[in-house]
Amino acid sequence: MTKLYVVRHGQTDWNVQKLLQGATDIELNEEGIKQAEELSKKLDLDKIDICFCSPLKRTRQTANILVGDKIDIIYDDMIVERGFGDYEGKPINFDLIVPQWDYKLNDSSHNIESIQDCLLRAKKFIDKIKANYSSKTILIISHGSFIKTLHFNLIGYDENTDFLSFNPKNSVLYEYEID
Repeated sequence: MTKLYVVRHGQTDWNVQKLLQGATDIELNEEGIKQAEELSKKLDLDKIDICFCSPLKRTRQTANILVGDKIDIIYDDMIVERGFGDYEGKPINFDLIVPQWDYKLNDSSHNIESIQDCLLRAKKFIDKIKANYSSKTILIISHGSFIKTLHFNLIGYDENTDFLSFNPKNSVLYEYEID
């Protein structure tokens, strides 16, 4: 059994301003640093074998706070945030966002990574973990939308799944087990 601890990066100014971050490389704000420091006090690093981290600044900062040099960190482009294209840096507008999470529509207009593409990327990452890190305990530090697609790959989904029903919070630990 492989154990996954999944963490969304700490808070950023764009989180506070309710702006879409996507692949834009934003740093943690002061609160995000505090969130990661608080989580680091609860994390038992002796139980973690390896850490996978998105290469974006906000996740790298979170990883450095959580594990420092105590665990090897593998920076992996497969777990970067879902790209929101032309909407990045713009206020979150649910009338525009809801269709982007509709599996049947699979919309990739405005240079957005489609939901099916992001789900496939998350599945490929899980497959890589299964093939190369069986029976390990792995810390994954990533982003809200990618974690959402990872979550639904792990618990199951179909074309009618409400992908907006799960919203990972900043610096909160989510636990999964996979065979």
